[in-house]
Amino acid sequence: MSGGSLAIYARVSTGKQTVAQQLDRLRSAAPGAREFVDEAMSGRSEDRPAFLQLRAAIERGEISAVYAVTLDRLGRSARSILEFFELAQLNDVRVVLVDQAVDTSTSAGRVVRTVLAGMAELEADLARERTQEAMDAIKSGARATRSGKSPGRPRKVQPRHVQQIVELRETRKPNGEVREWNEVAKEVQIPASTCRKVYSAWLAEKARVVNPSP
Repeated sequence: MSGGSLAIYARVSTGKQTVAQQLDRLRSAAPGAREFVDEAMSGRSEDRPAFLQLRAAIERGEISAVYAVTLDRLGRSARSILEFFELAQLNDVRVVLVDQAVDTSTSAGRVVRTVLAGMAELEADLARERTQEAMDAIKSGARATRSGKSPGRPRKVQPRHVQQIVELRETRKPNGEVREWNEVAKEVQIPASTCRKVYSAWLAEKARVVNPSP
C-alpha cells in the first residue's frame, strides 16, 4: 500500500445541492483525510478541478486511499470511472465507497471493477455503432455535415479512429491540459471538425448508457 495520505472526494451537480452530508460521512470514515470537493459540477465533465487535482496527487504518490460516498460521485461514465480505478490500482491506491460498502482492496471491490470493465466495453461498442450510423447518414445525404459541404474524409472514420479520438481527447497532456482538436486531428489524420463530431456522438452515447440521476 502506498505511504501517502487518505483523501476524500465529494461532488454535487448543481448549486442548489450541498456537499455537507457527503463530507460528514466521509470525514467520519476517513478522519484527517485531504479533501477534494467539486461543487456544481456534472459527473460527465472531464474538467472537474478538484477531481483533476486528486488524480494528479495520486500520480505523484501522495495518496494511499480515496473515499467517496457512492460510485456516481466519481463520475457518470463507466469508462471514466474504470479509468480512475485503473489509475488507483496502478498507484496502489484503495478506492472506498462508503455508502455502497465497496473497497477495491477486497474481492467484492474487484468484482465491481470487473463489472465496470464490461460496461465500459459496452459503451465503446455503442459509441462505435452510433458513430457509424452518423457517418452512414452523412454519406447517404440524410444528415448534413456541420460545414454543409459534401461528405469526404469523414466517411473513412473507423472504430479504431473513434477509440483514438476519445483517448487523445480524454487523456490529458503532462501539464494537465486537454489536447486541442487540431492536435487530435493531426494524430488521427482526420479533420478536426470530424473529430469533434465523433467525440460528441461518443459523449451522447455515454449519457444514454449511464442515465444520470438528480
